Amino acid sequence: MSDCMNMRKCGSQGVKHEDIKDYYGKQLKKTSDLKSNACVAPAKPCPAFIRKALQNVHPEVTAKYYGCGLVVPECLEGCCVLDLGSGSGQDCYMLSQLVGENGHITGIDMTKEQVEGCHSS
Repeated sequence: MSDCMNMRKCGSQGVKHEDIKDYYGKQLKKTSDLKSNACVAPAKPCPAFIRKALQNVHPEVTAKYYGCGLVVPECLEGCCVLDLGSGSGQDCYMLSQLVGENGHITGIDMTKEQVEGCHSS
């Protein structure tokens, strides 16, 4: 099995799974710590229903948001959503408001530190 297949090494620069876990789990403490400008502001502003839901997210969670944006369908009431690489949980917290009491959100992240941050907020 190749290195990339078993998640030990990916890409031509040899970025290792542990390097990624270290970056997101130990090096990043707040959004301003990001070492990339790969994420840019969307061309169109977020819809009002997303902005309203984001206002309810705890500031500690928002301060640790490292995502590049989120595509959210308009009708999520009662849906089940899986968020891979959920980080601080901002998208999960926001989406939980949109799926309502009959929906369900599951967030998964590979870094212990990110998951612990979700539980403390």
